[in-house]
Order: sequence, then C-alpha cells, then structure tokens
Amino acid sequence: MTDPQLPELARLIRQLKLLQSHMLELEASALGDYRHVHPVHRASARNLMHYLALRRHDIRKLQSELATLGLSSLGRTEPHVMSALTAVLTSLARLSGSKEVFAQSEPGIPKIGEGALLLDKKTDALFGPPPAGRNVRIMVTVPSEAATDYELVRNLLVGGMDCMRINCAHDSPEAWSAMIANLRRAEKENDKHCKILMDIAGPKLRTRPIEPGPAVLKYRPQRDAFGRVVSPARIWLTSNSNPQAAPEQADAVIPVSPAWLKRVKQKDRIRFTDARGASRALTVTRAVARGRWAESIRTAYIIPGLVLEIRKSARKSGVARVWRTKVGAPPRKNNPSN
Repeated sequence: MTDPQLPELARLIRQLKLLQSHMLELEASALGDYRHVHPVHRASARNLMHYLALRRHDIRKLQSELATLGLSSLGRTEPHVMSALTAVLTSLARLSGSKEVFAQSEPGIPKIGEGALLLDKKTDALFGPPPAGRNVRIMVTVPSEAATDYELVRNLLVGGMDCMRINCAHDSPEAWSAMIANLRRAEKENDKHCKILMDIAGPKLRTRPIEPGPAVLKYRPQRDAFGRVVSPARIWLTSNSNPQAAPEQADAVIPVSPAWLKRVKQKDRIRFTDARGASRALTVTRAVARGRWAESIRTAYIIPGLVLEIRKSARKSGVARVWRTKVGAPPRKNNPSN
C-alpha cells in the first residue's frame, strides 16, 4: 500500500470502529445482561441490535470507499453484522500495515455463514420445512368469509397456503374458531398441513370529538402581482336571528342584530377593531330587504362578539349619533358528509 493511501485507510478504520462502538452501545442499552432473553435467541437478539445500530447511519459513502478497495461494502450483512464488520476491519488493518489485532469472531454472535443457517433453521421451526418445488412459504391473511366459506379455505390450502393468518383486529373469537375449524377440516380431507398465525390487535388511537376552535372569519380583497387592489372584498350583513344566505357570491357573511341592521343605509361607514387589533372599516354599497352589501379594500379577521359601529351626525343638533352591535356566531355551513 502506498504512503498516500495510508491516511485514508486510517480514516476508514476509525469510521468502522465508531460504528462498532455504536452497535455495542445499543446492544447494552436494549438487552442489558440478557436475563430476559431466552438463551436460544440471544445470538439473534444481539445481531438484531447490531443491525439496527448500523442502519441508523448513512453509510453509502463508506460503502463506496470499501468497494473501491475490493472489500465488503457491508451491504448484505444482515445475518452476521458484527462478524462482517470485524472482518473488514481486519482487512483494512492488514492493508495499512497496522499491528492492531481484531477478533475474528466474538463469542455469542453469529459468525459469517452461520447467520443464514440459523435463519433457515428457525424458519423451518416456525413454518415447517419448505414445500417441494419452492423455498418460500406462502402466508395468506384470510377475510371474514373464511369463517363461513369452507370452499374458500380449502382452495387456499390446495393452492399452496403454508400459513393462515387471522387478523384479530377484526371479527370475533367465534369467527376465529370457525376459520380454524374450516382449516383443520381441509387439512384432513387433503392430507396437508398448514400453520396458523393469529395476529393480535395492537393499541388503537381513541379520541373524543374535537372541540371547535375559535370561529374566525377572514376576508380579503383581490390584489394583482404588485399588491394593488383589483377587486374589494364583498361582505354580506344579515340578521343573526334569521340569517339569510347571500343572494350573490360573498367573501364573508357577518350576522348582526336585526334592529341595528335596519339602521344601516347605503354609503354608511361601519368601523371596528378586528381580532388582531387593527382598525378597519366597511363601506355599505347596497341595502336590500334581507340584508346589506358592504365592501372593504383591507383584510380583516372577524370573531363573534366583535363590536361594529356606525356614527351619524344629527342635522339639527350637530351631535353625532352612534349605533353599535356585536357580531353573532357565524352561520353553519351544510356538510355534505352528514
């Protein structure tokens, strides 16, 4: 190995050692002293923790660098993660001339080649030996009809089903028993055997009806690309005791006191402070029998209880008269799904 490559090899060794330490840390935190893990499954449990730790890292660049050196890129190490990583570390150390020694295999974890054999052994124990002519097993999640339709279950078994999965999130214990009875009958009649997996339902999210949030009504004028108003917002004012739908397209419908609404005339200015504390005004453009049309060139946020005000000067006394009302609850929209 040429001297210019030695620093790169040292860097790769450091990266792999860091991955190794993360594997051991996750194993220790998740499995502890292994007392809660059956001895038969300890090697597999440790290997699983090593695999999860490895996949927590983006190792694509590292894989490319290892492949360039003709080494394993750790891409197919699922059955023996730690053993494969240790083998790559050993190869890097020899390439760099390092005298550091890495254990070829740590006790209690699958060695290279052993993991695949262990997986095959446990697959046979769980699902039985593979059928003639294929190496895979077929698991079928049966529908509810499997409890009452014997022919359905028989056809699945004859067609190659090796494991019948019952989803216990659905149906009932009586239905599950009927599914199993149909399978056992089909096994006897066809001299075949099929495993059963009962998938227990996990926790489900349960919520109460969502409480409604604040009833905020927003309207805004239409603006061009330069922010200039090209069309004011159109607001329909209607009685809160007998609200009427806007006879034309409206940007907002505001319910108000019917007595106050009668005082509102064309060209009146309705002033208020909106929900954000901004001073706003509406200009009444048309008075009709069931409501009033108003327009605004500024965006506003309206909430129930907000005070609307009209000021009019008395011709004789010169004293301004003020009429106020509070915005009522917005009319409910029809929900087509209800």
